[in-house]
Amino acid sequence: MLMEEQSALASRDSAILSSIEDRTLEVLSNAFDRLDREFCSLCTRDGREWDSGSTALAALVVDDVVTLANLGDCRGVVCRVVSSGIAETADSEWQELDPKDEEDNAFLSGERLFWRGVTETHSPLLSEEEERIKAANGWIILDTDRLGHRSDPARSIQIARTCGDLAVSRAIGDRDFKAAYNLPTQAVVEQRKEIAMSWDGPSVFIYPDGHSGRFKGDLVSSVPDVKFFKIGQEGVVDEFLIMACDGLWDVMDADDAVRIAKNLLFDKKLSAKDGAERLAELATHLGSSDNITVILIRFYWEEIDKK
Repeated sequence: MLMEEQSALASRDSAILSSIEDRTLEVLSNAFDRLDREFCSLCTRDGREWDSGSTALAALVVDDVVTLANLGDCRGVVCRVVSSGIAETADSEWQELDPKDEEDNAFLSGERLFWRGVTETHSPLLSEEEERIKAANGWIILDTDRLGHRSDPARSIQIARTCGDLAVSRAIGDRDFKAAYNLPTQAVVEQRKEIAMSWDGPSVFIYPDGHSGRFKGDLVSSVPDVKFFKIGQEGVVDEFLIMACDGLWDVMDADDAVRIAKNLLFDKKLSAKDGAERLAELATHLGSSDNITVILIRFYWEEIDKK
């Protein structure tokens, strides 16, 4: 689908999209919109009544620009090994992996590892998300889930749920929460004019006392957040990206995932594919009961002779 959208963009007059960032934003935004429409259509085709949905995280790499599009509670964490003195890692968004806790035999003297999150989890409690949900006449309920994994049996997390159900505020699918798939006229769905339309909520919702049972606009959005970062910058000697759904992050903090990935890639010399499998296995061992998908990407580049 991404390749099709990229080809479609190339066939159009895209002169106004002069930068890589503009083009990848256009491709990913169109692909996510199309994926949501086609998936929701599939859920009702041939008599189906599926109410399924999914979070999504996609990366598009063009030259030295990495573009991440995110929906829901997937997370992306970028990590880089740098030589001493690189200015960009002084940014407050970057955190250094404490070398005191590591056997850094894989790194040369003076090299350090920094990491930062490059996505935002779409929780109903985020101010922008909460505002949209409540403007659509929705509500948010807080719940507590005790994970009980082996390293910390008492660990629990607080979960905010859209209309008392979904733990995210953006997703692919979940048509019960979207205006376009609860309107009587299919033509409105095709034209994507559902934003200002009022619609009857599904009977499966447990409505608060006094609620009208009607909504206006989407309770759950399919519009991704899109972020950019560059690779192969001066002073960076190695880089990798961890992409995973909440099955990993429920039982592992980002700095722990970075530390483990660093050990797998640089100390144990595993491939990125094998490293991702080990991270997923560890999440299962720690007691994760959710879906677990992990992608580990190690970036390589060659110095270009500009003479």
